[in-house]
Amino acid sequence: MMALTLATSVQGQLSGVTVQPRPPLEMPANDLLVLSNRTGTVRLLNAQGVVLEARLAYQPPIRLADLSTPELQALLETKTGYAAVTTFSSLRGTNGQGAAIENKLQQIWRHGTSLADKMQTRLEIIEDMRDYNNEVALLPGSEVAADQYALNAVSYNDRLTNRAGLVVTAAAHVEQSEQADAAGDARAGREVQQARATYRVAVDRVENANNRAEVANGQTVAANELVADYLARCATLSARLATNGIEVRATPPFYSIPPMVMRYEVDEERNRNDSVQPRMDADGR
Repeated sequence: MMALTLATSVQGQLSGVTVQPRPPLEMPANDLLVLSNRTGTVRLLNAQGVVLEARLAYQPPIRLADLSTPELQALLETKTGYAAVTTFSSLRGTNGQGAAIENKLQQIWRHGTSLADKMQTRLEIIEDMRDYNNEVALLPGSEVAADQYALNAVSYNDRLTNRAGLVVTAAAHVEQSEQADAAGDARAGREVQQARATYRVAVDRVENANNRAEVANGQTVAANELVADYLARCATLSARLATNGIEVRATPPFYSIPPMVMRYEVDEERNRNDSVQPRMDADGR
C-alpha cells in the first residue's frame, strides 16, 4: 500500500511537469536592442538589414549576416523586428491563396540553415510580395490612362489629317488664282491675295494640329510603355517568388496577395531560445 501510494505520488509529480502546457508567447512590446557593439531602438528591419536609432539619429543598416545568433534572437524579441517577419499587410481579405502561401513560408522558415538565413529569406520574400502587390495595384490605373491617351491621340490625328487636306486644297486654289492672274484675268490679282492668306492660315493650323498630335502620340507611347513596365515587373516578381515555391500570377488577370500573419514558426524559434535563457519583459527586467 505504501509503495503504491509513493508511486502514485511520483507519477502525479511527473505528470504535472511533462503535460503542463506552455503559455502562449506574447508579442514583444518594446524596441530596445542591445548588441555587442551598440544599443538602440529598432526603427526598421528589412532585407537590407536592421536600422537602429540612438541619440536621436538613425545609424547605418546592420546586415543580418553580421549579427550573432543571440543577437538575432534578441532582435526577434523587439516589436518591430518581430512584426517584420510575422506580418504581411495587404488591402485584400484572407483567402485560400493566403493559406497556401503561409504554409509555404512556414516550410521555408523551418528548412533554413540558420536563424540569419531564415530571417533574411523571409524578409526578401515579403519584400517581393509587397512589390508584387504594388505593381498589381498600379496596373489598372495605368491601363485606363493609356486607353484615354490613345483616344485623345486618335482625335488629334484625325484633326491633323483634316487640316492637312485643307492645306492641299488651299495650295491648289493659290496655284489656280496665280495662273489666272498670269493669263491677264483682271479679277485674279485680288483672288491671289485671298488665296495666299487662306493658305497661310491653313498652314498655321496644320502646324498647330501637328504639334498637338505629336504630344498626344508621345503621351500614348509613354503610357503604353508604363503599362508594359508594370506587366514586366509583375512577371519578374512572379518568377522570383516561384523559385521559393510561392505561386502568383505572372499575366492578367492579377490578384493581390492577401494579408497574412505568420507567428507560429517564429514563436517556435522564440520558445527554443526561451528554454535556454529567460526572456525580458517590456521593462527590460
